[in-house]
Amino acid sequence: MNIETTAGHLPTGHPPGTEDDKVRVLHRVTPFREWPEVADPVEPLMRVAILDTESTGLDPQRDVVIEIAIAFVIVDAMGRIIRIESAGKSLQDPGVPLSPKIVQLTGLTDEMLAGQTINPERIAARLNGMDAICAHNSFHDRRFVEKLLPDLDAKPWICSMRDCDWAGWGFDGAKADHLLMQAGMFNPVKHRAMDDVISLTNLLTFVTPSGKTALGEAIDNARRDTWLFEARGLPYDYRQIIKDRGWRWNGKVWWTEVPHDQREAEEAWYARALKPFSGTPHIEPITWLGRYR
Repeated sequence: MNIETTAGHLPTGHPPGTEDDKVRVLHRVTPFREWPEVADPVEPLMRVAILDTESTGLDPQRDVVIEIAIAFVIVDAMGRIIRIESAGKSLQDPGVPLSPKIVQLTGLTDEMLAGQTINPERIAARLNGMDAICAHNSFHDRRFVEKLLPDLDAKPWICSMRDCDWAGWGFDGAKADHLLMQAGMFNPVKHRAMDDVISLTNLLTFVTPSGKTALGEAIDNARRDTWLFEARGLPYDYRQIIKDRGWRWNGKVWWTEVPHDQREAEEAWYARALKPFSGTPHIEPITWLGRYR
């Protein structure tokens, strides 16, 4: 991984709908080289890795990472990114031709990847020095990263898609590009992994009604213990009932995650709504060390 030390400007997000109804001004995302340090950080401070991966597909058992980009940042207690320590990216030759769809989605080509190699030991060593890892879709990135980096220690993971209350803050949708635009920013560069990391880092500076940034709120939410429910062995006929409840299908089982104080309510709903099915849900505690696996 090539590491470039950078510094620069700290942008501020604009709440959706605050501009004139006919005109909305979008500001270019701030490059890391223009990011200034915050002069009055509120302790305690955290070291967070903001990362993105590109892969040959969506299945971590079959597909491989072809690009990884990471920004190593210092975050204060309000969630402000007070300093960009460094940022770097690496490419990996998968050994097989990329599909046309992956070329279109990632902007990568076989020629760009030819002979390229990721150094997993070096990247794992850098990440092991961080307090947490943040990605916009940690369900995707965590599985690929942990497969790529066998020497990576167990780390808390934050998901800027699920650990941020974007809807509650007046946003519509969950895609990072769309959220960035609603926050009043845009990235003019065709999106590769590092471009997505720059965009996400800028997006996470959005200041929420609490006074914390989106990153600060995400950290707080990720820290909360929850309960994982799995409907193992649930008959196919019950799929619509459990889907309407908001449970998700992961390809093997229906599941949901509920706050610590809502466990009993979810168990009661399960017993009532799925009463003809005599099975009980599998329940286990989840912390940010195990979430998104």
